[in-house]
Amino acid sequence: MKNVLPLLLSLFLSSCTVLLPPGPPQEYGANDYAVGEAEPYPQEVKLGRQRLENFIRRANPSQKQLLAENPYVAVQANELVAGEDWTLLRELASGKARAGQYYIQDFRNLSNFPVKFLLIYDGRTQRLVKRIGVLIIDTPNLGQVANFAGVRAVYAGTGWWPIL
Repeated sequence: MKNVLPLLLSLFLSSCTVLLPPGPPQEYGANDYAVGEAEPYPQEVKLGRQRLENFIRRANPSQKQLLAENPYVAVQANELVAGEDWTLLRELASGKARAGQYYIQDFRNLSNFPVKFLLIYDGRTQRLVKRIGVLIIDTPNLGQVANFAGVRAVYAGTGWWPIL
């Protein structure tokens, strides 16, 4: 009986950590577009690299100058809805996430907000800057330099420069 009580107690305590919700959401700076981070699937990395190549190939001389000054490029590799990630949904509901334009439209329908999944590449080497991707809701303008989870990068969206 003496051996059973510590065993049951350790099982109970270890199972409680699984039942507890995760810690508070990651906080980013006020000028950062990130609302979360996630690990990419191999097909997302491949699609992101293709979109990066397209973005670089289509750049005009002034856009090439921007890329020379800011070599990191944030490329959209996927899109999901906030309801697919309950920790993200919790952060949106708390009002801490940068998603102002959507709150104004319909606060009651948080789970259907589109969330873009970005991968950040070094445009010179075409390699990932970080192994994890960035989740965003609001987006900067195409070709604009912005912060994504602490990394300054040119926003490429799906690989097209803005039409001027």
